[in-house]
Amino acid sequence: MSRLKIDSISHELSNKKTSAGVRFIDVPGDARHEVEWIDGCHVFSSNLPTLDDMPVPEILYQLPVLHPDRPRGSRAMLCAHGAKGRLVGLRPGAWTVTPFNDWRYAIFPDGQVGWIPKDVDLPQALFIPFRNDIQ
Repeated sequence: MSRLKIDSISHELSNKKTSAGVRFIDVPGDARHEVEWIDGCHVFSSNLPTLDDMPVPEILYQLPVLHPDRPRGSRAMLCAHGAKGRLVGLRPGAWTVTPFNDWRYAIFPDGQVGWIPKDVDLPQALFIPFRNDIQ
């Protein structure tokens, strides 16, 4: 897994501007991971089990992608956008938790990212932490 220091920033990201127009290098270190989440510019670069080794959890075939109990509002939109950025390019079944709260998002079998209730058990082997420097 790639490891980033909490107070450092990748060269590629340092001159990129946030959605608020501020360069990432100018964002305070203690808030940077949240800004990276909101802007969806944090990719996961480790390996997950293949679909042959671990199939998509059955529950994801049964849940609607637009769950009726999903959070709504501006915070929910930020969290969903960040989750899509974090899970981009990963296999169905991968899931993450937002850095702001305990909302969970997963990649459904059709490739869409959606909110999942807390009582749904998903394999820990498919969990993607919200930052690369967290194990």
